[in-house]
Amino acid sequence: MGLKSGHYKRHRLSLTFVVVVLMILTLMSMTTFLVPNSNSNSKLNGMHQTVLAQVQMIPDSTWNWGAYLINATTVWSESTGAGVKVAVLDSGINPISGMKINEGYNYVNDNTDTTDTHIHKHGTMIASILATPHLTQNIVWGIAPDVEIYPIKVIDDTGAVKLEWAIKGVEWAIANHMQIISISWCVADNSNKELKQVLDKAYYEEGILIVAAAGNNGYPSGVECPAIYDPVIAVAAVNQNAQRSSTSAIGSKNELAAPGENVYGISPSNSLLRGDGTSFAVPYVVGTAALIWEKNHALTNSQVRDILCSTATDKSTPGRDTLYGYGIINATKAIQTVSNNNPPPPPPPPTTPEPEPELKPETETKETQSQTQSKTTTTTKQKQTVDPQEPPTTEPNLNNNNDVISPSGPSSTSSTNANIINVIIGVSVSSIITSIIFSIIRFNKIKKA
Repeated sequence: MGLKSGHYKRHRLSLTFVVVVLMILTLMSMTTFLVPNSNSNSKLNGMHQTVLAQVQMIPDSTWNWGAYLINATTVWSESTGAGVKVAVLDSGINPISGMKINEGYNYVNDNTDTTDTHIHKHGTMIASILATPHLTQNIVWGIAPDVEIYPIKVIDDTGAVKLEWAIKGVEWAIANHMQIISISWCVADNSNKELKQVLDKAYYEEGILIVAAAGNNGYPSGVECPAIYDPVIAVAAVNQNAQRSSTSAIGSKNELAAPGENVYGISPSNSLLRGDGTSFAVPYVVGTAALIWEKNHALTNSQVRDILCSTATDKSTPGRDTLYGYGIINATKAIQTVSNNNPPPPPPPPTTPEPEPELKPETETKETQSQTQSKTTTTTKQKQTVDPQEPPTTEPNLNNNNDVISPSGPSSTSSTNANIINVIIGVSVSSIITSIIFSIIRFNKIKKA
């Protein structure tokens, strides 16, 4: 009997050791499986790019806070922007699986290859916010996932674009019967008559809605060109607290505001991208306009514009102000207005009028054009160069207008929560294994007895 008892004790100690090892291995394996491995991140320009493994049935409020802020998530059962044609004048687009991308044009290289080769994939980020399909594998969902996108490449690899490319891009949109033009860049020279004329034609004669970034130079530079022109909706940027982004342009030409600080999109590989700037506020407005137009294709561009402005969530002083325009776009109210067949009331008048910029003699523009065609950065002397919107990294620079798109993994809070959940799951699985093993031991003990 003593030998049997000693044998049983040794056997129990061995099994206890095995159980402890199994628990440790189980915890390690569960954590590795469920949490993205930060050591496997690839780098893009010194910034980490994390491939996400989360699968979600509804848009996550962390990465889709912009959609929640403008109340877009409640209208997707009614409208997704299907059939609405949008020309995205940017750096090209690398399409996400399922995104409705149509053939556009590349005015940088004069061909039909609209691949986004910009260093920060500026155009791809714009398209992602606008139209990422609502699929479970996509952690970011677009505002108008069924919109028809036509990429018009006017921004080169360095982030600059000649004014002639931008003008041709608008002309392409006119010739191909686009309904909306998306512009996320600014022109240093607001006196170019040709650009203003082609935008006037697009809006007043062809019925195209034009949405552009207000600019990222804050105060006192004011809203920049082409957003400063009357045919164009100038979009300011707000943060997650619905407050003006510190770099967003201030001026009476601001017409609407939308999320544009710490907003998210995804790449074709489902990597999470983060962006700051009024550039990224534009697709929220464009997407909401597409939602409206799908509900009623008979609306004119001016009627869609009035709906956007009259249903916006007012901020700051009542009516139109220099920070938010008529307010932050509200997709739910906009769709309700269309659904009720109520004609949109005219928006209230601006609090302070701002005159149109005085056009300089055309001869001056011609003189500077030959000097700037080969340049790729905007300065006061380089009047034919356009840059994507970007807030400066240090002190504001009135000639630095490039948006920052930085690939970003989950926040530290989200990672911590994920780790806690993983530990709980691991402990639960280990407890089950332990219970099974000790049940076997008790069974053997009873059998021996």
